[in-house]
Amino acid sequence: MLLNKNIRTSPWLTLISSFGAVLLVFCIVLYPDQAFQASLQGLSIWWKLIFPALLPFLVLSEMMIAFGFVHGLGILLDPVMKRLFGIPGVGGWALALGWTAGYPAGAEATAKLRNQQALERHEAHRLLALSHVSNPVFIVVVVGVGFLHQPQTGILLGIFHWGSALLTGIILHIISPRPPRTFLTDDTTVQTLSSPNSHAPKRRWQQIIGAIEEAHRSDGRTFGKLLGDAVTSAVQRLMMIGGYMMIFSIIAKIFHFLLPFTIESYWVQGFFEIHLGSYAFSHIQTLSTLVQMALLSGVLAWSGICAHLQVRSMTQSTDMSHIFFIATRFLHAILAMIITFACWNPLQSLMGRVMPTLLPAWTSAEEPTSHWLTQFQGWFSWYVLPIWFIGILALLMLGSGMFSLFRRRHS
Repeated sequence: MLLNKNIRTSPWLTLISSFGAVLLVFCIVLYPDQAFQASLQGLSIWWKLIFPALLPFLVLSEMMIAFGFVHGLGILLDPVMKRLFGIPGVGGWALALGWTAGYPAGAEATAKLRNQQALERHEAHRLLALSHVSNPVFIVVVVGVGFLHQPQTGILLGIFHWGSALLTGIILHIISPRPPRTFLTDDTTVQTLSSPNSHAPKRRWQQIIGAIEEAHRSDGRTFGKLLGDAVTSAVQRLMMIGGYMMIFSIIAKIFHFLLPFTIESYWVQGFFEIHLGSYAFSHIQTLSTLVQMALLSGVLAWSGICAHLQVRSMTQSTDMSHIFFIATRFLHAILAMIITFACWNPLQSLMGRVMPTLLPAWTSAEEPTSHWLTQFQGWFSWYVLPIWFIGILALLMLGSGMFSLFRRRHS
């Protein structure tokens, strides 16, 4: 039995939404120049930085999902999910999807599992909090390279962002109640709800290969068809992001005008939209670097009202609490800022000693670029992200193997 319900919208909520839409139109007519400049700012940031940076990644992420990579990674995360986060192993697929494609992909996968009754309500809440993160390319490439012009800083922000997300999931597991499961008490029954886990071999690496083959077989598209669909889907998603950025740029500008007190515009932009907020916080000149990076980490964890509304649209067919999700965003943001304050200086010093061997030095335009060492470093920079990815994947495989060995010896 699915949990899909006809959600009745409150008349008061409808009235407030209608009044807000009329007020927005009135303010645009009243302040046309400011509205146009705000919309143009959102369009400029999207076209110059967001679109070229995210398009290749979104295309590749669609292809990875079709080829079964995300499903195999979900199998790899099965042993870790139950022990660290108190979530059934089937949740590894939603976690892998959220961490590779970014939000709201994690919310969509979590809602699907909840509708299939593969997760209890409290488990779905924890999985949603854990899988609602920014994709790695946005933090490392867009924020690090595009906004801050410092690849090392983007990597550090990514470490703080994903580390605080893991810590949020662990804390929620510790403080959440543990009522008995009302359905699907057997792990094998839970696994049958997700096709990647169905009829899996016993060994972990065989399960991963089987999940990848089954997901690719169920997709059934040829490479040419898949590439075309991936490009179309990526462009449509980027067009949606651009529309969100332009609309919420206008809303943030108008909201800033209507506030009865004075506040910096970057607070309003960070509250409403993640891309605009990240760009604004990246260009603050009045704060120290440590405070600026801590606030930027908090904004990335908060993710903005725009992303919250997308999550709400994904989970509206379930009984999941949106208030609980907003509370987890506050927790994630606070933890991200605390971790950044505590670890920024030590990790920055460590990164300064280690990264010159991996990343090219950030040189000015006046310096010569024809030197063979500079060209070699420029070529070598293309291999940085795959090296990091392979290293993280190797650690996940090692941890998964250790958990499986521990389970066999104590079963």
